[in-house]
Amino acid sequence: YKKNNDLTILLASHNMKEVERLCDEIIMMKNGQIVDSGTCNELIHKHGRKNLEDTFLKIARSKNELE
Repeated sequence: YKKNNDLTILLASHNMKEVERLCDEIIMMKNGQIVDSGTCNELIHKHGRKNLEDTFLKIARSKNELE
């Protein structure tokens, strides 16, 4: 539907498998603030993790999200 109608859809989820499957671009938020963004592969690589779930947990648990 999105591709056929040239739309942007905002999906809020803590389910990273769902996010990986449905999203082209990802925004990570913490305490209502955007702390990082990019594609799934960009975020995984940037944070040195194996998958998006591990990346999400790293960001959620860290004091300085981009350390």
